[in-house]
Amino acid sequence: MVDQKQLDLLADAVASELKARRDAAGLSKNEVATRAGLAVSFVSYLEAGVRKPTVETLARLAAVYETTASQLLASSEARVGSPP
Repeated sequence: MVDQKQLDLLADAVASELKARRDAAGLSKNEVATRAGLAVSFVSYLEAGVRKPTVETLARLAAVYETTASQLLASSEARVGSPP
């Protein structure tokens, strides 16, 4: 059984990873939203950890950051220290 605390830590790590990728790319939330076909407010909610991305959303954001959804998750898991 997956521990809820680990899932929450991973969700927080995904939010941090998305913000870090945007900052590293030098993009505004508006630019990311436009390129990914998302609302600016949704990008903001994702980075704040208010909303959790679907696989489709991760894939859209990964394309913006020229990576893969699996790499975004792997980087997020590394932030937590271990997968749930």
